Amino acid sequence: MKIIILILGLLASLPTSAREKTAPAIIDGLHLVPDTQLGLVYAEPDADLSVYKQLLLIDAQVAFKKNWQRETNQDKPYHVTASDMQKIREEVSALFREIFTRELQSAGFVLVSQQSPDTMIIRPAILDLNVYSPDTPRGGRTRNITESAGDMTLYLELRDSITGDVLVKAMDFQFDRSNITTFMLDRTRNERAAHKLLTNWAQVLVNGLKETGVSTSARP
Repeated sequence: MKIIILILGLLASLPTSAREKTAPAIIDGLHLVPDTQLGLVYAEPDADLSVYKQLLLIDAQVAFKKNWQRETNQDKPYHVTASDMQKIREEVSALFREIFTRELQSAGFVLVSQQSPDTMIIRPAILDLNVYSPDTPRGGRTRNITESAGDMTLYLELRDSITGDVLVKAMDFQFDRSNITTFMLDRTRNERAAHKLLTNWAQVLVNGLKETGVSTSARP
């Protein structure tokens, strides 16, 4: 798993044209899906997702961009601590669950907490989280004005809940495009940016599940 994430992470950092030329056609038996709304999507070619009637959403794992803390603290020593990073990870994971749960349920999908033969697991992760101007208790009153609040990469797996077989792997890099030039508290801006990016990803997932025939009808 770690090797696959590393490979896809490197591919996601490439420009679109280079990514299309570089991405392998098959990874772990999954085939590259062309022309999707996400940067990279691999799927089991013979999988029939219409057999799934329920979804089990796993809490998203969150990992910061390599050396993010050290680079962030260059101008403000001890501005961001390990405790701050853990809090941010927990907040992003909680927001992920809130938004994806809302979007999936609004679209009619049935979310459950237990495995069953007709249940598909959604296993997500946020990789390379890069918050440009984190708001911490040691940040003082000064707020940074930047063109973007930051960027992050979505990694997503769809699995059969009984066999554990991977049906789909997807990865997508996105950055905040708000380009706010007026003064705004960093926390407010960061939350709005994360909310928008996660909502967009949730809606892409909803559309993809509908297109593949996953049931949106509640079980009798």
